[in-house]
Amino acid sequence: MQILIAEDDKSIANSLKKNFEGEGFHVTIVDNGQKALDIVEKLEFNIIILDWRMPVLNGIDTCKELKLRGIETPIILLTALSEISNKVEALNLGADDYITKPFSFEEVLARIKAVHRRYETSLNELFFENITLHLITHELETPKEKVKLPEKEFELLKYFIENKGSIITKDKLYKDVWNLQFTTTTNVVEATVKNLRKKLEELTSQKFIKTIYGEGYLFISD
Repeated sequence: MQILIAEDDKSIANSLKKNFEGEGFHVTIVDNGQKALDIVEKLEFNIIILDWRMPVLNGIDTCKELKLRGIETPIILLTALSEISNKVEALNLGADDYITKPFSFEEVLARIKAVHRRYETSLNELFFENITLHLITHELETPKEKVKLPEKEFELLKYFIENKGSIITKDKLYKDVWNLQFTTTTNVVEATVKNLRKKLEELTSQKFIKTIYGEGYLFISD
């Protein structure tokens, strides 16, 4: 696996490089976002790791520019920022994962492998954190078990994962998931969200679906 690390903290960059090479990976290090953009034009990588705060061009702007250039290589952001708003910003700009400092190499390695696996199998599966949605069988796979979802719960979860990090209104759900051009007086959206939320919490012990009162729903990890 070819890994690009853009990190201006030499101790962190060199530690990651040493550990990754111990796993048999090939690692390239640069110390700012502009250098990352330059080298991606010349070499191919399986994973790109960006520090959020770097000189010249920071990680979030580098991520944005990579996506604008059509680079599909999975991107992981490293940052000391831990607010949900920062996660939302990273996900909205195309980052595939987000690791908060301080971190262990074991965590980074696990995230790298998970992101790479998701990328390799993305045609038939959608991933978020520790859940996998199988698009052909309509099965939800979690660390506990694999269950087949009812049609609307499957379509709703698929829509949530595809729009992770964005606030989704009920009107959008009526239009895009239920294919209705108008809002009905029924509580079908609320009921389906409630059932899916309960199922996800029981299977993962995590609360992925947040209700943003007066606005809609937000799909993001705790």
